[in-house]
Amino acid sequence: MMRDVSIEYDDEFEHHVVDVSGDDQQLMSELVVYAVAEISGRDPTDLQPLAGVINPDALDSIFDHIGNRDPGTAHITFEYHAYEVTIFGHGRLTIAGSN
Repeated sequence: MMRDVSIEYDDEFEHHVVDVSGDDQQLMSELVVYAVAEISGRDPTDLQPLAGVINPDALDSIFDHIGNRDPGTAHITFEYHAYEVTIFGHGRLTIAGSN
C-alpha cells in the first residue's frame, strides 16, 4: 500500500511534481501508478497495467535507492495513461498532460 505522497502542480511548467527523494520504501513503479491515478481522479486498478508501457521491475531497479548514489543527469520519460511521465535520478517525478 502506498503512503500519502504530496503532489504539487507547477503552473510555470504546467506539470505535476512529486518529490520522491526521501521515500526509500515506495517502489517507483507503484509511485507512478498511484500518482497518475490521483491526478486523473481514477482508481489505480482502473488504469492500464504499467507493464504495458514500461518494464516495472527495470524501472524499480534503475531508480532504487536514489539517495545512495550520485544521480548525475539520469532520467527517463515515457507515456502512461495519456500523461508524459519523467523520473529524474535526483528524486523528482513529473507528470504532464491530461486525458
